Amino acid sequence: MKNLGLYIHIPFCVKKCNYCDFYSLGCPSHENTEEYVRALCTHIGREGKKHRDKIVDTVFIGGGTPSVLSENSIKSLITCLKSSFNIAEDAEISIEVNPGTVTKEKAMLYRSLGINRVSMGLQSVNDNELKMLGRIHTFDEFKSSYKALRDGGIDNINIDIMYALPNQKTADLIKTVDSVCEFEPSHISAYCLKIEENTHFYKIKDTLCLPDEDEQYNMYLTLCDRLEKMGYEQYEISNFAKKGSRCVHNLKYWLSCEYLAFGPSAHSFVDGVRYSYKGDIKEYVGAIKSGQEPNKILEAEYTLTEEEKIDEYVMLRMRLADGVDTEKFFSRFGISFIDRYPKLKKYEKDGYVIHQNGKYAFTKKGFFVSNFILSDILENI
Repeated sequence: MKNLGLYIHIPFCVKKCNYCDFYSLGCPSHENTEEYVRALCTHIGREGKKHRDKIVDTVFIGGGTPSVLSENSIKSLITCLKSSFNIAEDAEISIEVNPGTVTKEKAMLYRSLGINRVSMGLQSVNDNELKMLGRIHTFDEFKSSYKALRDGGIDNINIDIMYALPNQKTADLIKTVDSVCEFEPSHISAYCLKIEENTHFYKIKDTLCLPDEDEQYNMYLTLCDRLEKMGYEQYEISNFAKKGSRCVHNLKYWLSCEYLAFGPSAHSFVDGVRYSYKGDIKEYVGAIKSGQEPNKILEAEYTLTEEEKIDEYVMLRMRLADGVDTEKFFSRFGISFIDRYPKLKKYEKDGYVIHQNGKYAFTKKGFFVSNFILSDILENI
């Protein structure tokens, strides 16, 4: 049987952050969230019938802020997932939470429902940076929420942090990295701030004092080195894990595995087809309630050509520290990896790419400029 990952989008937040360009809505009412979960469950039930021949080995409930859901809503959602799909007993089931939205009781409920991994958005331990980012919590409130998760029996916890923030110095980032490591989470994700359209930061971008490229590079190397010394293995550009704690669900994206998604703006990849739903909760809920087929609320649907499959395979795997195994590449596509991407030799010579044990992978220096390098070497993306 094939394996399948599930992604469930919960587009609600207490308040939208200044940098966030994900589809989300602020200040949800209890009635709105319950109506949305009912629509989700209806959609999940319909789609589950089409995939009974697959084993679900990962579930990721993301957002937004899924932890704003009531205990009844999260219970209904998990119950629906388990009744609609063949979920493996040892499946990785993750949920995103924000500080200030979880309690020990809620963590205990998560645990009892089979949720065994939590991803918490901290971003910074410096309260001035949290305020500037538009976060709803302080560092002390994070500490309380983290303790609630631990006391509730959640052992596998990821903490999100950000760097290259307005007015941030390397010393500020070091304080965040070192403080986070003191909590000994199993996983840390570290993201470089990008100023995206449709965000508050984009509206005021000309007033933001952002670190220049050299400062960003120094920050990236600093956090990579410090996390490595603390026992965190960098297995992807932005992700670091203790031994045995890599995020299995996110690896599905980078290894081109199948995943099925639910909710407005959610993206799926099934049977070689990529598709996404429109980012409009009213249209999504209305379509599900009226019994419309999911293709009526699609934003996009695209079947990859063979050439695109090859380039996408490389683009995604080069995000991983393991890089591309040239023997596996040849076995899968029947062509030589380096013959197809000869420009990699130049980047190898300059120290951005390393070739060893039959694999091509980015160095830390290469990871920092990976988008530029990939756009240079890839033929069809």
